[in-house]
Amino acid sequence: MVAWKRQLILFGGFHESTRDYIYYNDVYAFNLDTFTWSKLSPSGTGPTPRSGCQMSVTPQGGIVIYGGYSKQRVKKDVDKGTRHSDMFLLKPEDGREDKWVWTRMNPSGVKPTPRSGFSVAMAPNHQTLFFGGVCDEEEEESLAGEFFNDLYFYDATRNRWFEGQLKKLRSGWRRQTRKRTVRRLKVLRVETRMRTKTAERRAVRRTESPLQGRLANAVPTSAQDPAVLGEALGASLCPDTQERAEGGWPRPGRELSPMI
Repeated sequence: MVAWKRQLILFGGFHESTRDYIYYNDVYAFNLDTFTWSKLSPSGTGPTPRSGCQMSVTPQGGIVIYGGYSKQRVKKDVDKGTRHSDMFLLKPEDGREDKWVWTRMNPSGVKPTPRSGFSVAMAPNHQTLFFGGVCDEEEEESLAGEFFNDLYFYDATRNRWFEGQLKKLRSGWRRQTRKRTVRRLKVLRVETRMRTKTAERRAVRRTESPLQGRLANAVPTSAQDPAVLGEALGASLCPDTQERAEGGWPRPGRELSPMI
């Protein structure tokens, strides 16, 4: 299955039951706007029935189908498997989305060995990336599979295969990467602690009333001088300094009201 414009294009597959199995080579389209299925009937000679093939969209708007696997019964209780390595192009005929055509392709370059079930991803420069897959060797009473981890590129603009080469890691690269990771983790821990402490201080300040905060910052616990308390509260609780010096404060008949 592959996404093509506003449709999902489905090709092939198989169905197996306890009695028999069947492989398909038909094509269906699922419209993402109307949520409806429709069967396509492309002209030309298409792929033989198979499953496990891979599909990708070309820059020109066609759909490439490559590889796959199928089996057929040669005699009672004996099946013969086939690994496909052919490639076909499915594209709209004359730009019409309701009429499609099959075309056999013969790309040049270094082709992958026959396989099925490999992974496909779109790469830059209109290339398709093929990775891995499996090759099943099926005998009359045994089945053996070989799994791959090689890499191939298919260039749709040049219709050519390329074998991918992965560069080896430089010596000491993993050790250097680990050291950088450890340093970053340490920095993150320190930053997290600082942010936590800052958040705690802000939370304490929000819970304090303005009066409590000003008293805590300006008035010592041992301060008993009303002038100091007055300055902390933003108001004068006593007359001027001269009256205090003359002993006229507090005035007779007046008592200080409790602060709290």
